[in-house]
Amino acid sequence: MLRKGTVAWVTGSSRGIGRAIALELARQGADVAVNCKSSVAEGEAVVREIGQMGRRAVLAVGDTRVPADVERMAGEIRRSLGPVALLVNNAVFALQKQFLDFTVDEWRSQLDYKAFGYFLTARAVIPGMLERGSGVIINVLSTVGERGGIGEIGYAVTNGGAMALTRGLASEFGTRGIRINGVMANWAENAFHADRPDEARWLPRFALGRVTRLEEMAKTVAFLASDDASGITGAIIPVDAGFLLT
Repeated sequence: MLRKGTVAWVTGSSRGIGRAIALELARQGADVAVNCKSSVAEGEAVVREIGQMGRRAVLAVGDTRVPADVERMAGEIRRSLGPVALLVNNAVFALQKQFLDFTVDEWRSQLDYKAFGYFLTARAVIPGMLERGSGVIINVLSTVGERGGIGEIGYAVTNGGAMALTRGLASEFGTRGIRINGVMANWAENAFHADRPDEARWLPRFALGRVTRLEEMAKTVAFLASDDASGITGAIIPVDAGFLLT
């Protein structure tokens, strides 16, 4: 379990994996800053759910790819909830295109979501973690960063950069009390449609015969954030229903 009152910031948490993580952290005792770029109504709904659990929550609206937005959100969270002890980076948009079809702006946008955005949020919270001598950062990643994939090259590159960032930060700040890990998904249930033949044909590639459940991602993140995982840093853990095995 998390320490009660841990202040967590979960980016991209108005829906899907991020929402599941935010709610699980709250169930385990965290106060949570929910983030969205534009889906404000959904973000507010997550904040209300957390409040109903008896935990504090705030909605931080902004784009994690924009330095001024990140600094503003970090300040709002600090004033509303306190210093961030746990950062979960999840905000992303995967643009599926063949390499030669990418425009320069589209390519840069893909890199910005994880390789750059995760840098910005980490930079915003690490100084405070260093002052307190403790902190946890968990980066939500995709298996495509390891295996590549036709039509997914931009997403693969930004995930590969975020993987390198995860390991690099873990190496640099481990002796100063900060742990940084990654959790890799492939296809989660919120985005999978078994009734669509073009998606269902991928099921044999998963060793478990199904895609990842949202709660499986959320509970893995919560474990890595807890003191039970105090010896784990620099790890990138697949929660992919066995996709990488095939």
